Amino acid sequence: MGKIVLGLAAPHNPNITSRPEGISDDDRHRLAQGFDHLHKSLVEASPDCLIVLTTDHMTNFFYHNNPMFCLAVSDTCSGPAPKEIPNLRVPKATLKVDTKMARGLLHYGIENEIDFSYSEDFILDHAFMVPLNFVTPHMDLPIVPVHIGGMLQPGPTARRCYKLGQHIRQFVNDSYTGKVAVLVSGSIYGDVGGPTMGSVDTAFEMEFLGLLKEGNIEEFVRRVTPENIKKAGVSNELLAWVTLQGVLGPAIPSSVEYIWAKGWSSGAASLVTWKF
Repeated sequence: MGKIVLGLAAPHNPNITSRPEGISDDDRHRLAQGFDHLHKSLVEASPDCLIVLTTDHMTNFFYHNNPMFCLAVSDTCSGPAPKEIPNLRVPKATLKVDTKMARGLLHYGIENEIDFSYSEDFILDHAFMVPLNFVTPHMDLPIVPVHIGGMLQPGPTARRCYKLGQHIRQFVNDSYTGKVAVLVSGSIYGDVGGPTMGSVDTAFEMEFLGLLKEGNIEEFVRRVTPENIKKAGVSNELLAWVTLQGVLGPAIPSSVEYIWAKGWSSGAASLVTWKF
């Protein structure tokens, strides 16, 4: 019988590693402290694997192949993407995949009406590599990469993502042996390449962070309407946050840090920890 021991939320803005000098010293210090807290929480929880929930940024998928959900099931995955290596300033690394978890979850999902796509050639782009660079700097913790299709439309509904998260939790409880941490990588609001790129809707983000602080997950999911998904920006990483809530359930976070790094476009960062 497995157990969820930790939930984490972190940004993956590529400017974090490629252009740290673009924000104030105070914001940079707070961001470093936030990531350090996530890293220490992960070390303290000592999980056997880390599930990473995020959205591929047209590295593995495009309009010729756009799955709603995809699991990486190969023995290892490498990153960053070749196109990102010159500028991202994250060392190239190959990470072990917990194939027992990944392949078990694939079949469990199919048996429970979650029709996963899967990949044995999954590339870890900045959405994975930026936060992993900080929370597991030695890249020695086995991971399970899970793509939530929010970038290209149409995407999954919030309710479908929440159900996916619940199935992940149930699989861990029923069919996995070991301790599991779960990381959502992305922003609640992030219009990268969209009409509002360069600005941040702080009120929008604080609304959803407030619901997390209250543990009011049902309301969090209810408010992720098609209108709010569109408002959240073209990357729609909010759906990955919904998936995390399905995994964690109505838990109160132990820490929440919010930083608006004004020197970056779409530069807000939310770093959240849930301990169990």
